[in-house]
Amino acid sequence: MRKSIIIIALVSFALLCLWTIFDKNEQTSFRDISRFAVENPEEISLIKMKDRQGNEVILSKKDGDWFVNDKLKAFKPKIESLLNETIKNIRIKGPVAKTAQQNVIRKMVGRSIHVQIFQKDECIRDYYVGSSNPDRSSTYIHINGSNTPYEAHIFGFANLLEPKFSTLEKDWFDQTVFDFSSEQIESIKVIHHQDSSESFQITRIDSSYNLTPQINNFSQSAARSYFSLFSFKNFEGFANYLNQEQKDSIKNAQPFISIKVTPTSGKPIELKLHRKGSFEMGNSLYDKRGQLIVEDTERYFATFTDFPFLVTVQEYTMGKLLVKKSYFRP
Repeated sequence: MRKSIIIIALVSFALLCLWTIFDKNEQTSFRDISRFAVENPEEISLIKMKDRQGNEVILSKKDGDWFVNDKLKAFKPKIESLLNETIKNIRIKGPVAKTAQQNVIRKMVGRSIHVQIFQKDECIRDYYVGSSNPDRSSTYIHINGSNTPYEAHIFGFANLLEPKFSTLEKDWFDQTVFDFSSEQIESIKVIHHQDSSESFQITRIDSSYNLTPQINNFSQSAARSYFSLFSFKNFEGFANYLNQEQKDSIKNAQPFISIKVTPTSGKPIELKLHRKGSFEMGNSLYDKRGQLIVEDTERYFATFTDFPFLVTVQEYTMGKLLVKKSYFRP
């Protein structure tokens, strides 16, 4: 009896030791995973995102500005949202139920986004972001090197994570066309290509403005107001429903208006606008579904300096900039 008790005690002790080690490892692992959000996102220097189809976006920080795949500047509001609203606030809700883990892993092998986050040259976060759980309350996430998929969410919100880590580079390009205060602008030149008599250029000299060609009773207050309109002017999106030949035809056609802003420092930016669906190109314009594109009075096609893509801008955003020379008469 004494031997049996000793054997049982030893076996129990061994099991207790194994359970303690396993539990400690599990708690450490879970605690580490729970801390994968970055508390100081301003220290992040590089973010890599790649999906299973081979699409990849690399966001890199250089001298305070973010760039997309070393091509173009990234859109600041979207970068700030990724850093401060998503990466900083991701939380683990818990592990996926054991009965569903293998199914989740199989799904993530076919569909997930590999996210790597760096501070300087050190990779500080490395995980895969999958699709949502059945009730869309959280997103499946798998830490690289871990054996267990987890459910994650953005703390305080019901947003899903997958859309936050887009692997389409166009989703990250800077959408800014003009963003100048009055004091940052040296001159503005507007060309009405279909009515040259309404074209003009305004130059700011200290606190006064000169109009070329001159008009009688030129309104300084109107010029001052016009110069104040060139902040936070962004394009809306890309003309993805057109094929490349159609995009090139529009870009090469004469715009109905051009607006060139020369800043006090830096490179001039010229915006060219085309009426959407109204072109004198010999043929009607159709979208990829074969539907005729009629004139859209709420939007324009546009190109601007150093941005290689055809985009759309809203009349609501840009309409106040499309003035004629007569605008500056009292």
